[in-house]
Amino acid sequence: MPETLLAYHGTTRARARAIFDQGFLPKPPSRRVWFAEDRAYAMGRARTQARRANDTPIVFACDLDLSEFRRKLGRKNVVYKRGIIAIDGPVPASTLREFPFADMATVPREVAAWVNDLFDLEPDEGVKPEHPGLVRLSRWINSCLASDPESKLLCSELLERGRRWLPEYFVQADLDESALRAHRRVGLIDYEVDTRVLEPDPREDEAFGLLDAPDPAERVRGIKLLATIHEPDLFDWCAMYLDDEAADVQAAALHTMSRCPDGAPEVIEPFAASEDRDVRAAAIAALARHAGDDAPRWIERGLRDPEPCVRVEAVRFLAGLDPYTHRSIFHLAKQDPNPDIAERAEKLLVARRRRRPVR
Repeated sequence: MPETLLAYHGTTRARARAIFDQGFLPKPPSRRVWFAEDRAYAMGRARTQARRANDTPIVFACDLDLSEFRRKLGRKNVVYKRGIIAIDGPVPASTLREFPFADMATVPREVAAWVNDLFDLEPDEGVKPEHPGLVRLSRWINSCLASDPESKLLCSELLERGRRWLPEYFVQADLDESALRAHRRVGLIDYEVDTRVLEPDPREDEAFGLLDAPDPAERVRGIKLLATIHEPDLFDWCAMYLDDEAADVQAAALHTMSRCPDGAPEVIEPFAASEDRDVRAAAIAALARHAGDDAPRWIERGLRDPEPCVRVEAVRFLAGLDPYTHRSIFHLAKQDPNPDIAERAEKLLVARRRRRPVR
């Protein structure tokens, strides 16, 4: 029986355009396309990408037949663990289940952008959010989402209503609904997609073997080995082990996440309330690294933790804060009963005062 499941992929609106036309392709330096059964996880990754690209987060819903992908790509190239899926190869646009929208409030703008991207129209010549037909289409979408937030907006339904309510745009294009490909009658729209694929590191097989080991210590070694070979999808690999039955594995995954170049704080946040102090300490470190403007709140929360190991993790990130803007946090660290924490905070303050220009 085919192993088909509903999975989500987080991306940006700019990249969504290429996905409609080309399908899901690994984005170098990664060799894989990532999906999650949890929509919130996919949205977290989408928001991270959107913040970095100053774009709008988008989440695609897809039907993935994992048995078919394993048959075509090989079993080792399709990894499905704890609700996260990594596919080492392209995923066709025909897997798309629904058209994605960021939220109901942005529907008119998202629909306008969709139509303009679909037909390669510049903003000055494309459909505007206030267009009567687009307003009607947006109201229909809002009505569907408001009546049933879990409802699926099928691509075929959107295209059918687009033809009916925005005929002046749809009449000049041929549409392949199964893949959502659009082109002018005078020629195809070309998308620039980077298809370079890096050669796998020979240590990957060893790392993945360790990650599947029954011994938690071996799984910890696997996570650390992946970190040493600079695996580009390290954050997502670690996410597969956040609900491991062994707290040591969870802590190792979170510690490694704190060293990743980007991450989704929404994925990490629940572990900041863990009963295990090592897991809690690692989660605070990862949140201080990836929470952006919200990082000071997590540093302060870590400094108020009753366990010294959690406070030691939090104080490491004081160097990224301005002691004048966050005076109360530095004061909290200076008053810590652990002399090493208090001394570190004091040294940071002295160093900052020396660098601060005289007014």
